[in-house]
Amino acid sequence: MMLALKTFWLTLKKNWKVALLTAWSIAIWLISRKNAQGAIDTMKANKESYEAQIAALKEQHKIEKQRLEELNLKYQETIATIEQKYNVKEKELSKEKKKRVKEIVEKAKDNPNEINEKIENLFGFVSDS
Repeated sequence: MMLALKTFWLTLKKNWKVALLTAWSIAIWLISRKNAQGAIDTMKANKESYEAQIAALKEQHKIEKQRLEELNLKYQETIATIEQKYNVKEKELSKEKKKRVKEIVEKAKDNPNEINEKIENLFGFVSDS
């Protein structure tokens, strides 16, 4: 055993640079392995964070899309209600105008110029006659 130890010591003294380089390489490998694990952990944390952000954005998009659909439905209902009210009012107005024209014609049976003038004033247009 002693002979092996002496031989090792002589070889180490003669090739100290190789031994130091080997020890240095092992130390760097151990240190970098710890840093590599830290980098891997950091990348995993970033990936989880990005996935959480993507999930949140998808949920927000889903909510916004649903809200947009609700607003579109409300818009369509409002337009339908307005059109319905418009049609009712238009019929009422048409009836009123017809009634007013009858009154004008009955009041001025003998005077066509007066009829034309009152109808022009009522409807806001000018006749050619």
